[in-house]
Amino acid sequence: MEYIIRKRQKEDCAGISKVITISWNETYQGIVPDEELQRLKDTEDERTQKTIEEFDENDNNKLVLIFNQQVVGFANYGLTKELDDPTCGEIFALYIIKEHQGKGLGRKLVNETINELKKLGCNKMIISCLKGNPTNDFYKHIGGVHIKDGVYKRLNLPENVYYFDKI
Repeated sequence: MEYIIRKRQKEDCAGISKVITISWNETYQGIVPDEELQRLKDTEDERTQKTIEEFDENDNNKLVLIFNQQVVGFANYGLTKELDDPTCGEIFALYIIKEHQGKGLGRKLVNETINELKKLGCNKMIISCLKGNPTNDFYKHIGGVHIKDGVYKRLNLPENVYYFDKI
């Protein structure tokens, strides 16, 4: 079966919550406090319910990566607040479960997200990535230039900010 990338639908909310839980626990061991990783496991059902209740088809800046009718990845995007530039978009989140990585799907998901950002009037973008996350190498590989160090505010953790000057 082939992978499908499409706009999120309401029935994808549980799958997205699961991808967050799995990918954070696969990727952030030793980077994010263990309590936070456990909290994601403990609150998965609540997060799913909240996203179902708040789902708005007209405000839907998420793409999902589907394999065998299951969500195995997603991207969340929009206009950035990081830079004062109305033509700069941002990929706020990009997650793919580890068993589906290394197949070119990250690049495909980024490219589809770029297409969506262009529809919003963007011609450049940024992506932030926690320091220590191996995905930093991927963002550099696809053309991201480190422009500054940042802080992931919710957990007060250091991150790298990558800039793509032409999308």
